[in-house]
Amino acid sequence: MTSDVTRLLRLSCWARLGLAELLLVIAPFLPSDTAATGTAVPAVALLVAVLSSSGVLLLGPLASPRRAAWLMSLLDVVLVTAVVASTGGPRSIYAFLYVLAVTTASVLLSRPQAVAIAGAASLLYIGLVWSRTVFPLTVLVEPAAEATALDILSMVLNSATFLVVAIVAGSLAERYRATSRALETQRKDLTDLQAFKEVVLRSVGTGLVVVDDAHVVTALNRAAEELLGRSGEASIGRPWSALFGEAVPLDAIQRAIADNPHATARRETAVTRPDGTAVPVRITFSALRSGDGRWLGLIGVCEDLSELREMERRMRRADRLATLGRLAANIAHEIRNPLASLTGAIEALAGDLPTGAERERLTQIVLGESERLNRIIGNFLEYARPTSIAPRPIDVADAIDEVLLLLQHRDLPPGLKIAREFPPSIPWALDAHQFKQALWNLCLNGVEAMPAGGELRVSATVEPERLRVAVSDTGEGIPPAHLPHVLEPFYSTKPGGSGLGLALVHRTVQDHGGEVDVQSVPGAGTTVVITLPRLRAGAPGPCRG
Repeated sequence: MTSDVTRLLRLSCWARLGLAELLLVIAPFLPSDTAATGTAVPAVALLVAVLSSSGVLLLGPLASPRRAAWLMSLLDVVLVTAVVASTGGPRSIYAFLYVLAVTTASVLLSRPQAVAIAGAASLLYIGLVWSRTVFPLTVLVEPAAEATALDILSMVLNSATFLVVAIVAGSLAERYRATSRALETQRKDLTDLQAFKEVVLRSVGTGLVVVDDAHVVTALNRAAEELLGRSGEASIGRPWSALFGEAVPLDAIQRAIADNPHATARRETAVTRPDGTAVPVRITFSALRSGDGRWLGLIGVCEDLSELREMERRMRRADRLATLGRLAANIAHEIRNPLASLTGAIEALAGDLPTGAERERLTQIVLGESERLNRIIGNFLEYARPTSIAPRPIDVADAIDEVLLLLQHRDLPPGLKIAREFPPSIPWALDAHQFKQALWNLCLNGVEAMPAGGELRVSATVEPERLRVAVSDTGEGIPPAHLPHVLEPFYSTKPGGSGLGLALVHRTVQDHGGEVDVQSVPGAGTTVVITLPRLRAGAPGPCRG
């Protein structure tokens, strides 16, 4: 507040110097009858005004600027009174200087102080007019002037004007000062809020990127700079696509969350840094709106998925090794039994020559176990053989009907019912042969799980960009302990089962980019759900090696 008073005081001093210069310039052109007692008093008043103003300007910051403003205002009233008295008194053309002095006091001082200055000006002016006309105290110096009604009216109006100007100008000055204090408080609050925002943005470990309605980056924090490998100066003002590429279309995201102020959209992409390294990133978008709800842009919360992806790779590697260990154990178990039979039969044949019938039986054992070993190895090679899919548009409903028609011509358990739950036509692009083989394996598993009969239900539905096919049975179900391993090769819960049926189904679905979900309740049955994404017809599928 003291700095404001000092600034206003210095401005008033410059204004006084300018007014003094203006009066000196126009004085020679004024009528001679405006100065009743010569020009000495006005010249002295101008000199005092110039010296006092120059002193304030040259001294620099004052210890008590408000007191200096008070003294300067009183000096202005005295100097104006001297000028008016020496230039005609009630008829002086310089009476307007009282208004300027009162206005300046209203700006520099509080409203009560400004009214006090106006009161002093009114008293001095009334005393001047009174002493020159009604009670001519200056009769020894100059002839007494005749008091007229115009002089008295002018005295009253001018005195009232001084007070009114002080009240009005003081009120405006008080409002200006209050507004200035409020603005200063808001400016400090805004500065503190800006500093707080910067601290929060810098301290958050997750990357934050703000884009405007034109998809230009307007702000980002330190974590986002480290994620992008770019400084804030090099990122702010650039288009979103220049930093994150075209993989995340902001137009579609903006349309998705524009209607719901609390909606978010999540996308995953890879950001390429200036050094060429690619960083997997998950970005969660939210709407950025003003206080009145107006759309301003988007704010993206960026998470670096590098550690998560590395952890997933390690888990997959460990899972593959564990699966490989179980696969080796299962193969060893499958091979051990025929090898034991072969070893026993060959030892018997190599010993004392058996009779013809016994020799024939041992020979059949050797041939049968050899065939069994060959079948185990063939199944393993079939599972391990690299495959590729060739998706083409087919009617999935027709494909399911074909599989179920073939199934109905097998020897089925009595009382087995086959239920169909799918629309008459389901156009979809997939590898027809592999899909039918996978569905055949699922249906066979369901039939074998119901030796006493039951219901085999096949359903198919089309969800957004995905095909969902489910095969359900009402058999005994799968124990919970076995569920995590049913998709592994050579793992079977059925006596004599090869353990490759569900494994081949799983491989086929994975080749299509889909998922397999096995749900089972012991004593109630099992449901296997395969979910296939929409593929582009004619596009080559992934090759497994």
